Amino acid sequence: MIDTDANSGLGWRSNQPWGCWIGLLSIVVALVIGYGFVTGYLPIRPFDSGLWRQARTTDNQVRLRMVEWLVRSGRLDGLTRAQVVKLLGRPDGGPYFRDWDLVYLLGPERGLIGLDSEWLVLRIGSDGRVAEYRVVRD
Repeated sequence: MIDTDANSGLGWRSNQPWGCWIGLLSIVVALVIGYGFVTGYLPIRPFDSGLWRQARTTDNQVRLRMVEWLVRSGRLDGLTRAQVVKLLGRPDGGPYFRDWDLVYLLGPERGLIGLDSEWLVLRIGSDGRVAEYRVVRD
């Protein structure tokens, strides 16, 4: 015998298809937020000069969490070399990015498989002030 009652079995679910979409959307949002935390893109941390200068090792992700705020804020715009060094500490340098004037190691590349490192690189202009800066990977 076939049950034709609309309120029994699966019939009630077909009358409210939005419930499935809300559940699916919730799962997608949770996955996106989880991915952000796992890969290091979240949370962005406000810049703190003291913490930045102390975080000189690659296993410390403090710089990675602060760099987005630092770059977006424009705080580096127009600073002299001495002001940058006072704010960020002495540059890390290294064998990479020799065409940049100041180089700071941020930490391992953000992402599920971080094979490289991320760096903050700055170029000082002819006027002695920061002319350009960006986050790069080696």
